[in-house]
Amino acid sequence: MSVMDYLNRKHKVMNCVFEILYDLYGEPTWLRKPKDGQEPEKIIEQWIAELSSYSEVQLRQACYNLFKYKKVATFPKLAHLLAELSDQEKECEQIQKQNNGTPHYFSIEQELMQRDIDNKCCIHIMPVYRDAAEYVLSKMLKDVMGAEEYANLEQKYKNDWPLMRGKKYRKAMELGLFNNFDKILDKISKERSHG
Repeated sequence: MSVMDYLNRKHKVMNCVFEILYDLYGEPTWLRKPKDGQEPEKIIEQWIAELSSYSEVQLRQACYNLFKYKKVATFPKLAHLLAELSDQEKECEQIQKQNNGTPHYFSIEQELMQRDIDNKCCIHIMPVYRDAAEYVLSKMLKDVMGAEEYANLEQKYKNDWPLMRGKKYRKAMELGLFNNFDKILDKISKERSHG
């Protein structure tokens, strides 16, 4: 994936962190004039991997604090931002604490079905929602992300299936893969009735 692809993606690290830091410090030298061995795509991937567990509010505040307290004079390194966030709890840790340490698992298909019930447009049964959600998270997301990046995501969370599914869901939402979910439901429903 090229740098422009990353910059155009709707990811909170790109939309929030890079936008703010770019406005405050200008273009980073590793993007404008990379040194030998510096790969901007890899640097951006690392920023996304390290920062995506924090909320947008935390990320914005960390960026503004770096500038406000003049902690760096040029475009910050990832380490600067991580140091600024070091005393912050990651979003997933906050959610677990709110549940008194008991992990709470979010049912994607149940939420999607409930949304349609609330909007009085639910015409499918739960197994169709389950299969449609799985289609988005497995087939569509893999196609959009690319097989290698998708496999890396699965490998990273292989020991925590609910967290992996949550990460896939968040990524799919960021990429707009659930925007036409009603059409996916219809497709899956037809396949189930003919299969």
